[in-house]
Amino acid sequence: MGERTCMEAALAKLNYRMRTEAELEKSLKELGYTEEDIEATLEELKTFGYVDDERYVREFYRTSRRKSWSRSRIVRALREKGISGSLANDTIDDFEDSVEFTDLGLSQDERELALKVGRDMARVQMGRDKPMDDNFLKKVGRRLTSLGYDTGCCFYVMNKLKDEARSMPEGEDEL
Repeated sequence: MGERTCMEAALAKLNYRMRTEAELEKSLKELGYTEEDIEATLEELKTFGYVDDERYVREFYRTSRRKSWSRSRIVRALREKGISGSLANDTIDDFEDSVEFTDLGLSQDERELALKVGRDMARVQMGRDKPMDDNFLKKVGRRLTSLGYDTGCCFYVMNKLKDEARSMPEGEDEL
């Protein structure tokens, strides 16, 4: 059996997972295919819908939001995958305005998403009978930072959790 064609190599890569046009192009270059073969292959794959950066952005956004990633972290990750910032932001804006977005129950409100993460962490903390002290709040801040939330949002959540913990009656387990 001879060597694989550029199209066969591209399809094998796409069979593993969805890829951006830039990712696929880079991968095919690394495999030694010519610019002409790569360009022709990518055009054909785009024609058939196998490579679609806008669809990739929507799927990546949906998956990342379910992981509670901030929008800025999502856009940064997409840029690392070869998607321009403008394409990422425009596609996300359009997706957030769509019926599909509403039906998925996803939220555009960064503070509410971050607060949900913090409250989930607080439930686990209280379930383990551990205090909601400054060390815990710092841990929440580090977690939110790792998810890409800005400093203002992190402090908002930490202060909100601190206020909620103070106003909680003794022995209360819900946040």
